[in-house]
Amino acid sequence: MSVNVGPLAACCDIGGTKALIGFVDPQGRILARDRYLLGSAREPREMVAELADRLHGLASRADIAWERIVGMGYSTAGMMDVESGVIFASPNQGSWRDAPFKSLLGQALGVPSWIEMDANAAALGEAWQGVGVGADYFVYVVVGTGIGAGILVRGEVYRGWRGTAGEIGHTTIDPNGPLCNCGNYGCLEALASGPAIALRARGAILQGRRTAISELAAGGEITAETVVRAAREGDLVAQEILAQAAEYLGIALANIMTLLSPQVIALGGGVMHGAGDLLLEPIRRAVARRCGSWVDLESRRILLSALGEEAGLLGAARLVWKTR
Repeated sequence: MSVNVGPLAACCDIGGTKALIGFVDPQGRILARDRYLLGSAREPREMVAELADRLHGLASRADIAWERIVGMGYSTAGMMDVESGVIFASPNQGSWRDAPFKSLLGQALGVPSWIEMDANAAALGEAWQGVGVGADYFVYVVVGTGIGAGILVRGEVYRGWRGTAGEIGHTTIDPNGPLCNCGNYGCLEALASGPAIALRARGAILQGRRTAISELAAGGEITAETVVRAAREGDLVAQEILAQAAEYLGIALANIMTLLSPQVIALGGGVMHGAGDLLLEPIRRAVARRCGSWVDLESRRILLSALGEEAGLLGAARLVWKTR
């Protein structure tokens, strides 16, 4: 028999290769969740149709009556207008442009829907149920395949002009640094993201440096996870690569501290989830070295995300509850 007590928000967090979906109550409890890999079909209507099918299937397996669902929150990377619900571009999802996701979601699911950029959604989730609870000025930094930030001021997303605030990954850290996929040189994303860490490891191997990284690579592919594993096993080259990434991230966070003066900065994303214990203290030390004496670091906190990959999912659900 279906459970029919209390409203629920349907939600999803779409990444480059996987999707996390679930149902969340007004108190932030995840009553059911599932993860699936995204297929090669990335057209908006096909993606929404698959999402709807999987949400209905999850509701059935969890014995949740669909009548309980009062809204849908959708989190993903990309450039978008959250008011109109149009995603202008999302490179990880395909080459389409100007997809009316809010409208498509509403049609497929039969409930009001909201969309949000992934870093902003993660910030909303972490501020609701994680380390950002109670912070009026809060920044969530995602360090993964890309690097971005969600900025909250008294619980509301700070979007800036035309909604593009938070692109910390494309701030210049080293003007003589490597080429970034945005076309500029020395961006934080080109220096400290997962792919940047892997690229630096491949460079070290090509230079003939003694390292176990290549031996640990599954199937010969060197990833950031390979570097982290080698570092944990005492590999000096891997440890040096992670120390460099931590230094670059520390420079970026010191800039955030100086410019925005947040109470709390949370660090999430695949790189931080996988190597936070190795990176957090070096990042904090780099921030301390670079902040001016007027920045009271004792009253500020730089913390690992408490919610892990569920930050974006809870943030997507928060979109529903904030507007009801």
